[in-house]
Amino acid sequence: MKMKNIFGVSLAVVIGMSAVLTGCGGSSSGESAGAEAAESSSEGLTKVVALGEFDPQISGQQIIAKEKGFFEEEGLDVDLQLLTDPSVSTTMIASGEAQFYSVSNYQAINLVDKGTEVCLLAPVVNAGNTQVVVAGPNLEITSAKDLEGKKMGYTDGAGVIVAVINMCEDLGIDYDSIQLVNLQASDMLASLESGQIDFFAAWEPWGIKAEEAGGTVLFTGTKSYLPENTGDVDYLNFMVAIDASKSFVEENPEAAEAYVSAMIKATDYINENMEECAEIIAEQINLDKDTCIKIMEKNEYKVAYDETFKTAGEELAEYMLESGLNTSLVTFDQYANTEILKAVDPSKVTVE
Repeated sequence: MKMKNIFGVSLAVVIGMSAVLTGCGGSSSGESAGAEAAESSSEGLTKVVALGEFDPQISGQQIIAKEKGFFEEEGLDVDLQLLTDPSVSTTMIASGEAQFYSVSNYQAINLVDKGTEVCLLAPVVNAGNTQVVVAGPNLEITSAKDLEGKKMGYTDGAGVIVAVINMCEDLGIDYDSIQLVNLQASDMLASLESGQIDFFAAWEPWGIKAEEAGGTVLFTGTKSYLPENTGDVDYLNFMVAIDASKSFVEENPEAAEAYVSAMIKATDYINENMEECAEIIAEQINLDKDTCIKIMEKNEYKVAYDETFKTAGEELAEYMLESGLNTSLVTFDQYANTEILKAVDPSKVTVE
């Protein structure tokens, strides 16, 4: 199979939820507490809990929507909780403790396969350019062929490996000749320096750190710097989306529309005020501003349910089945809910 337009994320970290909504697939053994009607604050705002991570890809728009007052403008009192262990959100969504969360689309497909119900309201970020393959300072690359037989650091289950597979297929490289060395991303820099590995496949900020230490970025999910193929590529689209408790959305569609509307405002604000937003986000996630803006500038902040997103999800699901990561072929309609975004801005929905 030719794996193009594929989403990437660490497969070891799976974020889940459970509930029901017409138009979103999956199966559940019971009704989620998320079906309870939304509460109102003393100011007349609808109170909800939103989950995110200490990451400018996953939670950049959430943080800006909160800090710039876009949620309040839409009538929401949002308790934004950034998690160091994203797996905690599984319990919080299922129990009704949280109503919205931001994750990569990989999790949605993986969870549907496991029988967990998923309601994806809108894609918001393509962070494929933050999925990086970096050569150490001692590896001279005159051609992608130079990677054959070399040792590559990677984290077992990380989606960035799909970018490597697609690059190999694109340029005729023998992927099977590459020696895989399983490492945590935080250990890869030291492994480059010691010669344990020749190059690595990881995600930001590790690519930025490796460059600062004398490494060279060879390619990302969407950009190639290899001698025989320099420019835009389609090796890996790492999509982040707004997900929600289905039962909550079913009972409170106006709140879901308000949340999506606020995220669209935050998206526009980030694109128009990148440096200011990087400073705000960096403070919230305990990251230095310079690194934060470098990461954010690699992202495509965009809210759109389009053919690219749908095709990417379908091809990802096919890859996950063929590679044994899933036991079934998950279809787009099993996790996608286009109705909420369509109600907010129909121009942003071009697929069904």
